[in-house]
Amino acid sequence: MEYNKSGSRPVKRRLRKDRLFACLAVLVIVIVGISSLISGCSKKAKNKDKEKTTKTDVQVTQQTTVPVENNNYIICVDPGHGGSDPGSNYGDRTEVVDNLKYATIVYEELNKREGIEAIITRTTNDVHIENKERAEISNRAGADLHLALHRNQSEDSTANGVEVWVQKEAEVVDEVLGYKIREALKEVGIQSDRGTQAGYTSDKQNNFQIIEYTDMTACIVELGFISNDEDNRLFDKHYKEYAVAIADVIEEMCADGYFDDTSSDD
Repeated sequence: MEYNKSGSRPVKRRLRKDRLFACLAVLVIVIVGISSLISGCSKKAKNKDKEKTTKTDVQVTQQTTVPVENNNYIICVDPGHGGSDPGSNYGDRTEVVDNLKYATIVYEELNKREGIEAIITRTTNDVHIENKERAEISNRAGADLHLALHRNQSEDSTANGVEVWVQKEAEVVDEVLGYKIREALKEVGIQSDRGTQAGYTSDKQNNFQIIEYTDMTACIVELGFISNDEDNRLFDKHYKEYAVAIADVIEEMCADGYFDDTSSDD
């Protein structure tokens, strides 16, 4: 056995100690390497998960921001008057109330029909809307038809019946619309049919404002005279049926493609 210079420790023990340190060093290097490898894999997995999450978020964002295509016909139901403008009156009866009564049912009926989406300009009687704003509601919505619902009035208490007003230069769609609505209301029961009128009441060379301002087919339905007792009796008895009949006509004309391209040229 060899000894060191001091003669106290053998050389072989020192060699064993050096080998031990060397093994420990290798072991530390291996452990560090394995740790780095695990850390790298973990980081890579996290980045991959992050990338996957980001892509998912983008897809969700795109789905919520891209508008859904809607091929429904849009019908704007416009009960006339409201707020500071009650329309015609007859005793305690006011047009603003009657208009909303049957317009609400037309609106609800249309929304039950496949391929049709109805909007309405007012749902209460205390709202005042100018004619230009009524038209803009339809224009902004890209409506296919603006349906203004009114009742008539005359100083002559014998004046009675139903009439439909369309633009002064009536097109085929206007004539068909007026005719079909009048025929449908006649089947329910009215005093008289006053026909389809074009232009403005006192000036046939101009349109009613609501027809002038809208960009699509528009008409005004005058459902009997509020100044006539028999028309009022018929209205109270049949207003729900009148509303369903009008909705039936609109649905039929939508199905037949009458409102596919009906923007006004005025």
